[in-house]
Amino acid sequence: MSYAFPDDLAAQVIERWDSFVSRHHGPAPPLPTPDDLRHIFETAFFASFEREEGRELRFVLCCSPNVEVLRDGLGELVPAVPLSTPRAMSVEALRSLAPAISPRNAAILVRCPQPGQAEGRCEIAGILHVGANLARARSGRSFYYRPAPYALMVDVRDPGELHVYQGGVQLAVMKAGRLHDQIAYSALEFLSISGILAEGEQALRSRIVAPDHEPARETSDFEWTALLNTILCIVNGVREHGHGGTVLLASPGAEGRLPVRVKFGVDERASVLGDRFVEFLNTRHVLTEARLHRKRIGASTVPEAALSHLQNAAFEAEENLADGAEVAAGLTAVDGALVLTSDLRVLGFGAEIVLDAAVPVTAYEAIGAGEWLPVDSEVFGMRHRSALRCVGGCDGVAAFVVSQDGRVSLFWKQDGRLLLKRNVNTANPNMIGA
Repeated sequence: MSYAFPDDLAAQVIERWDSFVSRHHGPAPPLPTPDDLRHIFETAFFASFEREEGRELRFVLCCSPNVEVLRDGLGELVPAVPLSTPRAMSVEALRSLAPAISPRNAAILVRCPQPGQAEGRCEIAGILHVGANLARARSGRSFYYRPAPYALMVDVRDPGELHVYQGGVQLAVMKAGRLHDQIAYSALEFLSISGILAEGEQALRSRIVAPDHEPARETSDFEWTALLNTILCIVNGVREHGHGGTVLLASPGAEGRLPVRVKFGVDERASVLGDRFVEFLNTRHVLTEARLHRKRIGASTVPEAALSHLQNAAFEAEENLADGAEVAAGLTAVDGALVLTSDLRVLGFGAEIVLDAAVPVTAYEAIGAGEWLPVDSEVFGMRHRSALRCVGGCDGVAAFVVSQDGRVSLFWKQDGRLLLKRNVNTANPNMIGA
């Protein structure tokens, strides 16, 4: 196996940089010179293995020729706190500064000279207040979010793991010594459970009022993505809690076939999460119809104040949905699985798989498009083995298993074959390459 290093990451970013201009309908933001780009990636890479007072370093870099950085697609500046005395870009500087700057809402501003500017190397020039909304969106907690800084962004998430963005679009990822083509990652990664999601959509259909003038395909795509996004929001909540857990996802009607013993059952007549999902879709559809009407008939027909009111209602409904998903994610702190239907009914938690653990399970790991590798279920831990037995034992069921280190595995059944995929990307599929 050949390994990738920061030089390889820099080459991929340079190759892709200008090809993404079309995504922004304007010129690409400035890219540091090749030498500076390699220096940035190498410094971030080595800093990712450092610790400060026992804490791992997790940080975001925003690289720009100026302290003033615009938001992607907007004319407004990202609030910045400039340092009175910039520091040279180094592992030591990142180690001392990163613990004070949360990657959830801020970035370390790295000023990079451009060709024609005064000579000099990259320096840490300040702190950008990006806002927590963008990080929430990437973890599935928000559909509406303030655009990212329109500049080179480097998100260091784990030792040796660098995610590189052009504004809000992800260009490349280096992780575990390999380059990962995250650009292709989207809702397509979850087509394997599209049947389960479609049955959940159908169960909710009668409660949702679609906009009259939006193309039916666009409405359907949004609703499907919103449903998947809500489920991934729960999975990401499990990841962030740090204790790991399992989410069993069943088609409506398949829950009765689940081979589980639920410790804490939930009254099926209560569907807080499903209710909030329906409310979010309906408020979004009303807002969309108003915008389309305003565009079609004229701005004067729909006052700006009325549009703002509808937008605020959509934001509030979205926050309520994200909060409901967070509550559901917290239920996995109890030993056992969370049982969820794809129409967003929480049936119970603390669920124990009751199939015979001694019976061997034949499973296959997805390693590429149409490529499957037989795996020995005994190499997995208890959570993974239980999920394999559960999904293999009944139809219409999938499972997300989150390890304590935050890695996510997806289990499903296709054409009678039990399949799994490790290291699933659970970023918001509403954000391409997030």
